[in-house]
Amino acid sequence: MRTNFHRNGFTLLEILLALAILGGSLAILGTIARTGTSAARESRDLAVARILCQTKLTEILLENISPQPVVDIPITSADSGSMSPFSYSVEVMPAPLDGMLAIRVTVVAANPDGGSALATYSLSRWMIDPDLGLEALEAAEAAEAEAAAEAALTSATGGGI
Repeated sequence: MRTNFHRNGFTLLEILLALAILGGSLAILGTIARTGTSAARESRDLAVARILCQTKLTEILLENISPQPVVDIPITSADSGSMSPFSYSVEVMPAPLDGMLAIRVTVVAANPDGGSALATYSLSRWMIDPDLGLEALEAAEAAEAEAAAEAALTSATGGGI
């Protein structure tokens, strides 16, 4: 005796397997989305830290006074979308060349939730040490050159008028 058995639907095992595949796929997509969001936040904070670092270094270089070292001074970001607090530090060291200073400005984007910093950016530049008194040296050199020119003019005209 032969019976015709027709299957019109899905079995419970097929449905459970499909749900397991769907759940695993959603978990992977959630991890990817969380990683993408974290990378976007880190990228934004690094870009803001770079701009703040360049701005602060330019301010220091434009001042005509000797820069002073500072540690962890809060700085506000012009980016209204950034929720991370930023701070900057300035290191001033003698450069390997005499009469030069090495300046390093570091901007850190702190993690609002605590933990390690979200982004850190540093820039280093050399500048002439303003405390050397190079203006006085240049003025003395100019006075010597002027005196030498007058002496050459006096000797060329025969010593007198």
